[in-house]
Amino acid sequence: MIVQIADCIRNHSRFEIITHEGPDADAVGSSRALAFALTSLGKSVKLVYPTPIPNALLFTPVPDNQKKITPEISIILDVSDMGMLGGIRPIGEIIVIDHHKTNNGFGTTSWVDSEKSSTAEMVYDLLTEMGIEITPPIATNLYMGIFGDTGGFIHANTTPRVFKIVYNLTSAGADPHLIAYKLNKARSMNYFNILCLAMERMVVKGNVYGSYIGLKDMKKMRARTEDVSGIVEEISSLAGADLVVFLRELNPDTVHCSIRSKNNTSALQTAQAFGGGGHSMAAGFTTKGRAKDLLDDVIEEGSRWLSKA
Repeated sequence: MIVQIADCIRNHSRFEIITHEGPDADAVGSSRALAFALTSLGKSVKLVYPTPIPNALLFTPVPDNQKKITPEISIILDVSDMGMLGGIRPIGEIIVIDHHKTNNGFGTTSWVDSEKSSTAEMVYDLLTEMGIEITPPIATNLYMGIFGDTGGFIHANTTPRVFKIVYNLTSAGADPHLIAYKLNKARSMNYFNILCLAMERMVVKGNVYGSYIGLKDMKKMRARTEDVSGIVEEISSLAGADLVVFLRELNPDTVHCSIRSKNNTSALQTAQAFGGGGHSMAAGFTTKGRAKDLLDDVIEEGSRWLSKA
């Protein structure tokens, strides 16, 4: 499939690159890196983000964004289903590059590899296949994507191959200290306010830990969406928390739930029970309701899957 995608890129000249709403480090890093690579080949590229990039991810080099072009090819990155595009409608032939286990195989051409740590790792493979030089801007963005989706190289998807790739990226100009500092050492005050509130509300059932943040809480703190990023990972660092669920209200009747498990597939199984998906140990779902009302049901479902592990 990678060869087919490489040939498609060589044979066309106008592209749009789209990733999911609420873009994270992998979405931003992989999309920017691919845009730089395509531009180096003389291609015209438009970058599309359904929702704004968080301020914390704005530090990496930014490629030219030719917003007025009409694409021949839409490349969808880090997206497991069209619902993650926030209403964006791709133009032309659709290429999907993704590493989510629950990807449903949409698109004209779909390259899905759940064994990869990140979409950034897959973009690295694509650029290597095409013989494209990994410049410092490309290296920086790919490193950010891999660092983000491996949790700073602590998640189970941190393979020996990942370390070989980030070594190559560092050699090509990525600054590992800067990236780690920007992603892990520049939290807002509201991040800790939300974390404190989440800890106060913690519900524990055996080895399942759950909490939530409401829309009113966010408004009271004047918090942004990015202030919530990483809360579920922080909670999952607690000793004994084998499965963690964290619910956040998106609007008065919609909730997003992030789920993490330490060493089994209970996160994914819990998410799938509510119509969601993701990875074995990092998954989530979005549903109608209120966070406080849903919390017990999600914890109960998580307990059921954790007991079967």
